[in-house]
Amino acid sequence: MNVCLADLHVHTALSPCADDAMTPPVIVGAALTEGLGMIAVCDHNSARNVAAVQEVAGDHLVVLAGMEITTVEECHVVGLFPDAAAAEAAGAEVGATLDTTDDGYETFFGEQRLLDAAGLETGRETRALATATALDVNAAVALVHRHGGLAVAAHIDRGSFGVIGQLGFFPAEAGFDAVELSRHVPAGAEHEAEYAVYGLPVLRSSDAHFVRDVGAARTTVVCERPGFDELALAVRGLDGRRIGDA
Repeated sequence: MNVCLADLHVHTALSPCADDAMTPPVIVGAALTEGLGMIAVCDHNSARNVAAVQEVAGDHLVVLAGMEITTVEECHVVGLFPDAAAAEAAGAEVGATLDTTDDGYETFFGEQRLLDAAGLETGRETRALATATALDVNAAVALVHRHGGLAVAAHIDRGSFGVIGQLGFFPAEAGFDAVELSRHVPAGAEHEAEYAVYGLPVLRSSDAHFVRDVGAARTTVVCERPGFDELALAVRGLDGRRIGDA
């Protein structure tokens, strides 16, 4: 087995709250500089920039296809998918529940930039990605699973947009595969153990919206090689694969 350092929650400039500098080449360069072997691109309510980041990464870095879904309760659910096609199909379902942007949307929330592998803008997303979908937590998790993905309760340590902060409890019945701690809970923190009581593996991810944050939190994945299938085995603790802390 090998050890892979992974940051499984990184935004591109498609997310309206992310910096315009979060382009595919910049993200890949930052991940490699940080010594990461695997990242996941998880824009808000869309996966339309994933393929461009994967193209840049080539064989140098494994880029998983992801998405951060905002539920009707304002909870964030990260979906990690087997490939870009699965993520984009899930994203089409999510996007169908969103309104289109209006004239004042970008001024208030920010631009939603579709990018190619060179980092050049190819268009703007017209769905209002900054808003909540019509999916509740259970439906969001079910959607991720229906497309073959892993469902992660995003940054559950946060008071806003984490499932515990929004709901007041952890929804065990939703069927999450893992929980995620943000970069604001360092490994070894006194209150770290309280998030490991749900019987689920704990991932550590940066939720990077700015280049400086890529790799600011990372998860150790013990596996044969970086990739979705190996991550899925590690999350489930099967065949010698496991999730640890970096």
